Amino acid sequence: MIYNMDCIEGAKQIIEDNSVDLIVTDPPYNLGFGGTTQTKTKRPRFNIIANDNLPHRDYQRFTFQWLRQAYRVLKPGRHIYVCIDWRMYPLISLWMQQVGFVIKNCIVWDKVHMGMGWQYRFQHEFIIFAVKGKQKARRIGTRKARDIWSIPKIPGNKTVHPTEKPPELIAPMILNSSHPGELVVDFFLGSGPVAEAAIVNDRRFIGFEIDPGYFQITKKRIELIKHK
Repeated sequence: MIYNMDCIEGAKQIIEDNSVDLIVTDPPYNLGFGGTTQTKTKRPRFNIIANDNLPHRDYQRFTFQWLRQAYRVLKPGRHIYVCIDWRMYPLISLWMQQVGFVIKNCIVWDKVHMGMGWQYRFQHEFIIFAVKGKQKARRIGTRKARDIWSIPKIPGNKTVHPTEKPPELIAPMILNSSHPGELVVDFFLGSGPVAEAAIVNDRRFIGFEIDPGYFQITKKRIELIKHK
């Protein structure tokens, strides 16, 4: 099930306490990013996504609100993965801990190809890996998994969302931290890579997206998967 609504209100209305087996999500980084500027016009390809250009206090309030909902709905000892940029990692990791999550590791996504920038061009992002509470946590599904993942990013001219993640990046999180039939939740659907990875791997899924356009993109993506 996917919902075209604010994730905070959506979680309050739809998801029960301690009912979710895994959360994988890619929240706004509050960097006002509109995608690559490597275009004919030299302008970003996309408009800035919702809640990605807020005053600091508003962004902090917004982040605490969705993190509290994430903590409420996740089962004790279960995993949450949060994609984030190096510039926001210190804040998001701190806020997650203040809500009650225990951070277990920081996965480095090596995008293989360089991105934009001048003082050393960007080629990586972080994924915070944490669990709910301090009790014994579920182990990931393999001991061979490393904390650096080299997975090519989607070329800028092929993205349909400014911060789009490849499904190949999401799939290991789904496979390592949940079993078939369990419930995966994404608070920020974007173009739907978490939805795709969850459904393809036989997980139940709930996701929220506030932007009607991106919601429709995800809806069509899911329909294509189901018809394969």
